[in-house]
Amino acid sequence: MMKIKTIPTLKNIVFSAFATAWVLGNIDNANAQVAKNNLRPASLGKLGMVASANPLASLAGQKILIKGGNAIDAIVATAASLNAVEPYMSGTAGVGYMLFYSAKDQKVRSLVFGGWVPKNFDAKAMKSDAKLADGAGHGGMETIGPRTPAVPGNLAGWNRALKDYGTMSLSEVFESTIDYLENGVPVTEFDQAMWEGTLDRVSPHPESAAIFLKEDKSTYKIGDFFTNKPLAKTMRRIAKEGIDVFYKGEIAREMAAAFKRDGGFISVEDLASVPDKVQWVEPISVKYRDYTVYNNPPPGMGIQQLQVLKIMEGFDLKKMGHNSVDYLAHLMEAIYLSRIDTDKYIGDPKFVNVPVTMLLSDSYIASQRAKVVANIKERRTNMKKQSLLEKVPGAFESAVPDQYKYATTSLSATDRWGNAVVIIQTHGGGFGSGYVAGKTGVVFNSALDWMTLIPGQANTVEPGKAVGWCIGGMMQFHKNGKPELIVGSPGSFGILQSVPQVAMNVVDFGMNIQDAISAPRFRWKDELGSVPAKELIIETRIPEKTLQELRDMGYVLDTSLGEWSMTVGGAQGITIDHKTGWIMGGADPRRNGYSIGW
Repeated sequence: MMKIKTIPTLKNIVFSAFATAWVLGNIDNANAQVAKNNLRPASLGKLGMVASANPLASLAGQKILIKGGNAIDAIVATAASLNAVEPYMSGTAGVGYMLFYSAKDQKVRSLVFGGWVPKNFDAKAMKSDAKLADGAGHGGMETIGPRTPAVPGNLAGWNRALKDYGTMSLSEVFESTIDYLENGVPVTEFDQAMWEGTLDRVSPHPESAAIFLKEDKSTYKIGDFFTNKPLAKTMRRIAKEGIDVFYKGEIAREMAAAFKRDGGFISVEDLASVPDKVQWVEPISVKYRDYTVYNNPPPGMGIQQLQVLKIMEGFDLKKMGHNSVDYLAHLMEAIYLSRIDTDKYIGDPKFVNVPVTMLLSDSYIASQRAKVVANIKERRTNMKKQSLLEKVPGAFESAVPDQYKYATTSLSATDRWGNAVVIIQTHGGGFGSGYVAGKTGVVFNSALDWMTLIPGQANTVEPGKAVGWCIGGMMQFHKNGKPELIVGSPGSFGILQSVPQVAMNVVDFGMNIQDAISAPRFRWKDELGSVPAKELIIETRIPEKTLQELRDMGYVLDTSLGEWSMTVGGAQGITIDHKTGWIMGGADPRRNGYSIGW
């Protein structure tokens, strides 16, 4: 029976592949050069699309669509399955944001489940010896252990979305997750690198080491199968009993007891408060070209992406040319200025005043655009010949490569009814805090490491406060009231830089979504404590002549990570052609990303 049921869907998938040439023929070919180093075609379909950072996760979501589920059902299945296939990036005790378009309501809504500071948080209890070079590196906070997790929101977020807009039960959408956790998933080259790069985050904790390291305490490698049977048991209970067993019941009590025993802050009361905190809110939006662009509100930092778009809207980008010196310089300056705003203003609106209206006002954007022009003029006036071979200060100082410091993932889904949804969810650092609470198999996030202990800042850590997050940065581009592009990316504060680059590749340069994602990118090194930024990471597929001129203009470029770098993100996105009905998916080859359509 199963084979009979799946044959029609497989035909659709194969037909989609043959239709690639026809669809791509309708894409602007002016920037086809970016595809020369991109050997991956876009995925196509008409009935639905799932794009995520792992093919097995995308498959989990696509199975749900094939069974008749909608985009919410599919994205929750995909998000949960990342517990198994990307355990270092996100999971049940992680945190996240969702941006959802309901075709029935013809409305975009934002769901914030980005984590909260525990009520019993005590800065004096934080230990300076629990910091690692492969953590977020924000200073002042522990990077691993039971004191650095925020109260987690992922499970409550998945459940809220499923309850309000889904059509399936937790037991149905968790089916693949439980299967993967119990029976194992293959470890890829990328997985091996992530495991090796974050070994020290899990090794100090016995419960974690027993799950995430092999019996000889070594990391998982290509060809191994990874299982997490304790988490499979936990997820099976949640699927059967509902999320209250995790937030208010036996599992909650076990986790809270572990935190108390090991000196952490998360309590039964903290966990019990989460389901009511996770509610739909209104997104923020701007007009860009012919589109209405939606993003998540504070405490998400997606407003930075909207500022960048509005600044860049005032320039003739096509005339500049894709990734030309002129284009890159203008975009670098726009991002540089906007990041200063997020660092200064963005935090929990219940604790601090966030001037959203001012930051997106025409007058303020115009003044920022004028600064971009002035800054570039000054750089050109003061141009000085630099050497491409000049060593970038600090580029090789870390024993652990930058790309393994952060642990976030993005995923998108659409369905036959016109719903569209994108999630960014995270552990914070690799394997989060590295701390598994009790015998649950649940590894907790390290979200507090993304706040600051400095008093009086917008994102200063305070009991009960929502974490101010770069993970809020994802976008939906709508025309005539319907979504035509949805896109998100992981990448720490690079999220706020990568997503606009991908979006403008589609909107302004006519690329298909896969080429837009694969095209070379850059990002400022603008982590907490490094704003305003002084240095950029840039992929070397951008011509050396262009890099040379940017250096001559005074930009400090770190090219040590080569042609492809996960440090500039791992974007996933979907475009929808409402005239033909075709859906196109793209996923980032910088990581394990794959999109699947039917």
